[in-house]
Amino acid sequence: QTCVTTPASCTYLSHYGHTLSGTLPSELGTLTSLTYLNLASNLLSGTLPSELGTLTSLIRMELHINQLTGTLPSELGALTRLTGMYLWNNQLAGTLPSEL
Repeated sequence: QTCVTTPASCTYLSHYGHTLSGTLPSELGTLTSLTYLNLASNLLSGTLPSELGTLTSLIRMELHINQLTGTLPSELGALTRLTGMYLWNNQLAGTLPSEL
């Protein structure tokens, strides 16, 4: 409920394996207190929004087993607290940005 009623206070967002579809909304970037994001094992597609780079409190991001495409945005380099980023089983291409 916290993420819905007071997004700025949201620290944990997990919707693992619930057949979410569509693209990741850029509005995820407004969840500035988020430390854990798990949207793995869904049907998410499209590219990673550069706004994810504003989640500077993020420690762990799990987006594996989706249908994400494109390259990693360089803005993810701002996630200096990030200790785990799980992106396997997607259709991402290219190299890791030097900022990471």
